[in-house]
Amino acid sequence: MRITFLLLLTYELAEAAAPIAKPNCTSSCGKVQIPFPFGIEPDCYLDQWFKIVCNGTDSSAKAFLPSIDMMEVLNISIRDPGYSSYNPGVIRVNMPIISSSNCNGSRSDGVNMRGSPFFFSSYWNRFISVGCDNLAVMTGIDPMVVVGCKSDCNTSMIDNEEVKCSGFNCCQTTVPTGIQVFDVDFRRINEGKASEECKYAFLADRQWLNNTDPSYDVQNLEYVPVFLEWTAFSNFSKVESSKELRRRNAYRDYTSDGAQYSFYRCFYGYEGNPYLPTGCQGKL
Repeated sequence: MRITFLLLLTYELAEAAAPIAKPNCTSSCGKVQIPFPFGIEPDCYLDQWFKIVCNGTDSSAKAFLPSIDMMEVLNISIRDPGYSSYNPGVIRVNMPIISSSNCNGSRSDGVNMRGSPFFFSSYWNRFISVGCDNLAVMTGIDPMVVVGCKSDCNTSMIDNEEVKCSGFNCCQTTVPTGIQVFDVDFRRINEGKASEECKYAFLADRQWLNNTDPSYDVQNLEYVPVFLEWTAFSNFSKVESSKELRRRNAYRDYTSDGAQYSFYRCFYGYEGNPYLPTGCQGKL
């Protein structure tokens, strides 16, 4: 009984001793936890890229990222929970859907994150487009790389009825790594045919796609959830020394695209926030 009590007490103390935000800084906004390097108040975030605006009070409050088009923040993670071999942080945000010029209503602009520490996640996201006689191509990426998909409303486009967005009125494809700019060029499959069809395109969390049918739901949506990877440092950033990182049970790692961007990780056997001096705690 006494041993069990001591183990529980030790566990609770370890949990309490693992902060996610800097001292005297707000650690949540509504239901969203705000770990450093993100923060709400001045001196609570690493730099302006990681500033969070919290609108509202209590559990109904919503978090926004003013550095990236004031996107609503749905979740922030210090490390990618689903990609064990590559562990930058991830932030899940609501991103607007882009529609063709002949749709009713205003057309949302694309997203440009050049110069920021944020990248569209190639692991979590899919490029999706909805419409007939539709060839949707991602723009803003390397001109030598062409990424897109086509959909039509001809039943011959149905490749697999059990797979969503497989060509009939909706299509999907993977996203290249390292993308910071997203826009769309809508084209026709049949160039000799005039097309007045409204078309849509967007990046979306693939888990969201598993629970939604975009071909039916997209007309009623304005935003969809998207994963952004984030790295705290570039080659020009001031980083902690290796000695200081070892003191906090952490080390510096680099993105899979090379050594241009880096992030901190806790040593094996530790978990928590490596960006804080006491953030990495030993697992029990």
